[in-house]
Amino acid sequence: MDPNYQQPQPQPVPGPGLDYLNAIAPQPQSKTINPLILWGLIGAALITVIMIVIGMASGGNTPTKQLTTVGASAANLQKLTEGADNNIQSSELRSINSSLSITLANTNRDLAVPIKQQKINLKNVKKNKTVAAVAAGYAEIGERLEDARLNGVYDRTYVRELTFLLKTLHADMEELYNSSRSKSLKTTLETNDNNLAPLLESLEAFKAD
Repeated sequence: MDPNYQQPQPQPVPGPGLDYLNAIAPQPQSKTINPLILWGLIGAALITVIMIVIGMASGGNTPTKQLTTVGASAANLQKLTEGADNNIQSSELRSINSSLSITLANTNRDLAVPIKQQKINLKNVKKNKTVAAVAAGYAEIGERLEDARLNGVYDRTYVRELTFLLKTLHADMEELYNSSRSKSLKTTLETNDNNLAPLLESLEAFKAD
């Protein structure tokens, strides 16, 4: 054997090419959105746009909850003053109360227009939480007045409760005035608040026995 003879080295067997590997590799499958989900997303987007448009279009409307509070309070306050005549002992207080009943009747008459425009039902105590809350508050006051009548201190208690209610109504009307963009409602609130103001002063000046 030739000492200079070299054993031939085995040559590597060519493997599959890169193109072949790419061809047999599993291809990522594109995910498709369920048609129901897609239509649901589209519907939600449309509803959002519609709500935004409605909100912008109704920018000049009256805040419904605040108007409901004012309307329900004025209505309940009128009923309270009308029912108090038989229990009031002082002729002076009875005169103030009579004037207050008339003024509140005018207030409720003027508020009837914007309340109707906003489709507010002040008689719907069961379904309207705001109306129910106001009614519940006046029911508690009615119970306190009945206790006062039984204990012979009706006039004093009535003046205190009525003063508080008128101040609360004034604050609610002022809040509604500041939040509303309706010029007609602002005029109604301002006029009636000015009419109620001197009666509140008369109550505060009244000294019950």
